[in-house]
Amino acid sequence: MFARLFCLGLLILCAPPAHAGKSAADYQLYDLEGELHRASDYRGRWLVINYWATWCAPCLHEMPELQRFYEDNAERAMLWGVTFEDEDRGAIVEFVERVGVTYPILGFGQDPRTGFGEVRVLPTTFVIDPQGVLHERFEGPIKAAHLQRAISGK
Repeated sequence: MFARLFCLGLLILCAPPAHAGKSAADYQLYDLEGELHRASDYRGRWLVINYWATWCAPCLHEMPELQRFYEDNAERAMLWGVTFEDEDRGAIVEFVERVGVTYPILGFGQDPRTGFGEVRVLPTTFVIDPQGVLHERFEGPIKAAHLQRAISGK
């Protein structure tokens, strides 16, 4: 646990923030079933990328809100949950089933760099516009209403 907090602290101190308007190369990660997801596959739709971990209390607190957003905006937006874990895959699968998350969980055992700037705190959420450009970044827990406002331009 100390090592996780120490590494997270280093990220906070050393990482430059992402800026809205930044575009990234085709960001891609595998999900828990081994399926490759590419950001470019969602051009024309909003893409919300949420970085989280099972040991992060604020992350767990926001998961029902993220699930609500995912269900309410399936036609306009895709949501990815990218895990920062060193648990085994089975434990992650069991966890997401227990908390009722149905959006894709990616990043297990992979380098979770974003292409939009470093993740300095958990949770961190990037909102990517339909053209693949960073629209907004949230650090800390968010509500479905925050994401709804971000994708509606209000």
